[in-house]
Amino acid sequence: MQMRNFPEYGHYLQIEPDLELYYEDKGEGDPLLLIPGITMTTEVFARQFDYFSKKRRVITLDPRSQGRSSKVLHGNNYAQHGRDLDALVRALDLKNTCLVGWSTGNFDVWSYIDQFGLSRVKQVVTIDMSPKPLSQEPGDWVEMPNEALPGVLLDLLANAKGQRDFFAGYAREAMLEHPSDEEVSKIVDLTCMSPVHILHTLLINVLLCDYRTTVKKIEDAVPSLMFIAKHWSDVAEPYMKRHFPKTRTVVMGGHMMFYEYATEWNKVLEEFLDN
Repeated sequence: MQMRNFPEYGHYLQIEPDLELYYEDKGEGDPLLLIPGITMTTEVFARQFDYFSKKRRVITLDPRSQGRSSKVLHGNNYAQHGRDLDALVRALDLKNTCLVGWSTGNFDVWSYIDQFGLSRVKQVVTIDMSPKPLSQEPGDWVEMPNEALPGVLLDLLANAKGQRDFFAGYAREAMLEHPSDEEVSKIVDLTCMSPVHILHTLLINVLLCDYRTTVKKIEDAVPSLMFIAKHWSDVAEPYMKRHFPKTRTVVMGGHMMFYEYATEWNKVLEEFLDN
C-alpha cells in the first residue's frame, strides 16, 4: 500500500493497482472514523470534522467509487467496503477507534466488524439505517416498502437524470427538515460524483444485506449508539429496543440530522465518547 498527500488534510491510500481511497485526517488522540452513506463524500461531515478534531484524531473517507476515490467497476458492494475499511484502519494503525457510519455507511461499519472483529474498535455509532433494510415481518424497520422497489430501481434510477431527481426528492423529503435550494443542489452534486450504475449496484446490494447478528455482537461487546430520524421513529425506535436493547437510541431531525442540527448532534456524540 502507498499513501500520497493531498492539500491540507486530504490523502490518498492506494489499496489496489487501480484503486485509491481518498480520506481526510486531522487531530490527535483516540480516533473517530466517519463513513458517509451511499455515493456521498467526506464533505457531509465537515461540521463534525472541524469540531471533534480539536480534541481527538478524526478521519473520514470516500468509500470506493464515491467522491474523490477511484471509480471502479469491481467491488461495489458492502462486503468489499468492509475490506477497504480494514485496509485504511491497518494502514493508519488505528486503535481504540469509534466507528461512525451514516445511512449505508452503517453497512461499511457492520461489514468491517463482521469480517475483522472488534480488536481495534472502542465504540460504534450508527446513523438512521436498519441492519436489514428489507423485510415482510410486521413492525420491522425497513428502508422502503417492497412494492416501491420496482419504481425506484427500474424507473427512477434508469439514467443520470433519474439519479438527480432521486436525491433531490430524498433531500427534501427525508434528509433535511428545512431544506434550502442551495443545500438540495449541493447534496445532488455530491451524490452524483458517482455514476448512476454505481448507485444502482450499491442500492441493490444494501437492500439484500442482513447484519442483525453483527449488530447484536457489537452491542454485547462495546458501547453502541444509533441515531434515528423523526420521520420513522415510531417504527425504528421500538424495533431497535426490541431487537437491540443494549444499543442506546437518540431521535433527532431528519436523515442528515448531524448536518442540520450539528451543535445538538455533536453534543450527544461527545457525551457518548466521553462516557
